[in-house]
Amino acid sequence: MKEAIPSGTAISHYRILNKIGAGGMGEVYLAEDTQLDRKVAIKFLPRESTLDEQANRRLIREARAAAKLDHPNICSIYEVAEEEGQSFIVMQYIEGETLASRIQGKPIELKDVLGMAAQAADALEGAHSRGIIHRDIKPANIMISARGQVKVMDFGVAKVIREGVSGESKAETCSLLTEPGTIVGTVPYMSPEQVRGDVLDARSDIFSFGSVLYEMVSGHQPFASENAATTCSAILTREPTPLARYSKQVPPELERIVSKALRKDREERYQTAKDLLLDLKSLKQEMEIAAKLEHLKTPEAGSAAQRTAKPAYGAVLKYVIAAAALGLALLLLARLSVFRRSEVAQPIRPAEYVQLTNFTDSATQPALSPDGHMLTFIRGESTFLTAGQIYVKVLPGGEPSQLTHDDFSKMSPVFSPDGARIAYTVGPSRWAWDTWQVPVLGGEPRQLLPNASGLTWFVTDGLSRLLFSEIKGKGIHMGIVSASESRADARDVYMPPMETGMAHRSYLSPDRRSVLVVEMDNSRWLPCRVVSFDGSSAGREVGPPGAPCTYASWSPDAQWMYLSANTGAGFHIWRQRFPDGAPEQVTFGATEEEGIAMAPDGRSFVTSIGASQSTVWIHDTAGERQISSEGYGLLPSFSSDGKKLYYLVRSGSDPHFVTGELWQVELDSGRRERLLPDFVMAHYVVSADGNRALFSVPSASGKFAIWIASLDRRFPPRQLVVADSERAFLTHKGEVFFVAEEGNSRSIYRVKEDGTGRQQLTTESVAILVSVSPDGDWVVAWVPSRGESSPDVVMEATSNAVVAYPTANGSPVSICGNCAHAGGPARGLTPPLVSWSPDGRYIYFSLYDKPIAVPLPTGQNFPVLPGTGFSAQKQLTSLPGAQVIGRKEAFPGPNPSLYAFCRTQAQRNLYQIPVP
Repeated sequence: MKEAIPSGTAISHYRILNKIGAGGMGEVYLAEDTQLDRKVAIKFLPRESTLDEQANRRLIREARAAAKLDHPNICSIYEVAEEEGQSFIVMQYIEGETLASRIQGKPIELKDVLGMAAQAADALEGAHSRGIIHRDIKPANIMISARGQVKVMDFGVAKVIREGVSGESKAETCSLLTEPGTIVGTVPYMSPEQVRGDVLDARSDIFSFGSVLYEMVSGHQPFASENAATTCSAILTREPTPLARYSKQVPPELERIVSKALRKDREERYQTAKDLLLDLKSLKQEMEIAAKLEHLKTPEAGSAAQRTAKPAYGAVLKYVIAAAALGLALLLLARLSVFRRSEVAQPIRPAEYVQLTNFTDSATQPALSPDGHMLTFIRGESTFLTAGQIYVKVLPGGEPSQLTHDDFSKMSPVFSPDGARIAYTVGPSRWAWDTWQVPVLGGEPRQLLPNASGLTWFVTDGLSRLLFSEIKGKGIHMGIVSASESRADARDVYMPPMETGMAHRSYLSPDRRSVLVVEMDNSRWLPCRVVSFDGSSAGREVGPPGAPCTYASWSPDAQWMYLSANTGAGFHIWRQRFPDGAPEQVTFGATEEEGIAMAPDGRSFVTSIGASQSTVWIHDTAGERQISSEGYGLLPSFSSDGKKLYYLVRSGSDPHFVTGELWQVELDSGRRERLLPDFVMAHYVVSADGNRALFSVPSASGKFAIWIASLDRRFPPRQLVVADSERAFLTHKGEVFFVAEEGNSRSIYRVKEDGTGRQQLTTESVAILVSVSPDGDWVVAWVPSRGESSPDVVMEATSNAVVAYPTANGSPVSICGNCAHAGGPARGLTPPLVSWSPDGRYIYFSLYDKPIAVPLPTGQNFPVLPGTGFSAQKQLTSLPGAQVIGRKEAFPGPNPSLYAFCRTQAQRNLYQIPVP
């Protein structure tokens, strides 16, 4: 590209703002995505490096693989496209500076080096675990945001671009460094095998990262010389100058880490980025401990430490002296009979956890009384709304006492300010979010507040007030409200911007200025958000960037925000200094931690630790039998002939409630096969002939890409559309149905299998596509807000109607007035509200209790329906030929006797964990 692109130029749906960088791989511009109203960075490849068709396909493939990397330290790739013959890549825009700009020939402070290096190594581990090698790790490809977060850029792209430039895979070798289009600036960071032109693996990235780490510590490149040729020779033959010669402050352990990363023989290097990451984290923790101990050596600091370490509840303070590996000594531990806290910053080890419950099933959603002497929780399977009972336990050694004995689903128990009552959310029906309360000493539960959930009390000016979530009267839209117990003086604190947004939990800061909000949309948990309590600001996301968040809490001094967030390896506890600190992980391991009950003294918190499993089963004429035994199985469906079962195995790398890889099992032989291993999907439909699969894949934009693929590999997978449709359906006629947003309305559309013939079918806004009849004549959708009537159809005013729309001529038909539900985090375990058998002989309703199968005459898609739709289970069972399917959460097959279901098992208990 010879001339800069003028500001304001439109390229696709991007508007160029200004040029922000240039290099051998092209020019980078700041642009505005006019569709999603966000800033992006666009990298235009040099015109002289225009890729041939094969290289372009390879670039798209590599970039698509990199775009699947969901990691807080990896710069997201949104799109790879072409404009007037010039390829460009659209990426996440990061405000900050490159590591190259930070270094500029000067060393970085060691405390900053280790923090940034650990983040970058974590990014390498995340990419390598998905089989993606960077091949161009250098300071210029590492961004540091204004908040100190590291982002590694250009994963999986450099190799393809270079090969497209020269047409030779050895374009990265020193023998070709003088040819046009090669990248001379990256030579100092190449690995020996890269210099030789050998086949590369992840260990090449580790060497390059070792060179970057060396430069961060010393301010010098380890192998730089007067020209490229001598630099390459140095990489192959010379050892770098020891770091200690640049500074006597460099710890020997850091010298060892860098030296191991820079071994010439890759067999002697770190074999994985994870091993390197663990060593960096360990050194960082040891240095923090050493700094704390040095501080404690002064008389003033020592006396202050003694003053602040007074035992609570009569516990004895003990000092434990341990030898550290590198001359670090005197680790100080404060042990309390109820709550313990480490007096020096150190990693929390499981050995320090104190188990508070010991159930064989599941204890979740803990809350502490204001004085910290009592603990309440739900004994139930789910960490969200769950069928379970409220318990209370006196700490530290009291026996748990059951307070409720009913069938209601419950969520979010919390103590009243005087500790005498426990309030909790109740769901007596799918969308009745009410708050109930029960005395701590036992008694009859009673309703406290209707249309209120996630309630917490707080006291201001001596008066008790409430903070809670409230459905605002339009569909599932749920905001945060503050009011008195009589609901007087109610005011909105926060409203999610989207009508499908639901703010489920809220946590007021001790200084009454800020509120932490836990929210979801109709398909996933969102990152937690901190907002102004006075309602003046919608605030900002907090925690690991993009990570779904289910619980939050404040430290008593309001200096720290604690969050339960999932960065792809399950939910763990994170914390972030308020207002603008960097997120840091507190708990680790194979189990998950959800729920945060902070102790009044701030020395510890209580959380629920454990895991859950879902196995797929079928029921046929021979009874029940288990189909899957590994992973978390969900969303089962049958082939048209009932001989095969399909299901997803959950992926932990995506924040949506339902995402997984598609598996197939032959029910007679038990032979299983993973289908379409390159895709993690949120929903799927297999064609009646079993040859094709239609599926939706979450995209970086927040929408879903709808794909179609041949299961017998007759044609490559192809993307049809990108839409607001988590679910898409394929009919016998080869038509695809989905939901897309146009303006302020979400409408139903259809296209042909080849992506042509797009047609809008509805003008009424819908929330979720429920199902499509096999012949494609009817589409069933959840309508979040409908209160109008017409001469053709009369419907009761409702917020969660299920409506059937004809795809040709005719009027909509009401299935039910207020029965829709999204399923929440358990969506993959929940069957469709309405569905048909593949041959259209049966229609299945899962609206109220157990599913009902109703036979249909030939050519008919519905039985005779009440004018306003169904309002109770008994109306369904009274239909001619209706059969009750014997399990509530059954996924029906070709006939009512064959169905699939999921059995979940959770094992969770409550633990008290010291604050680091």
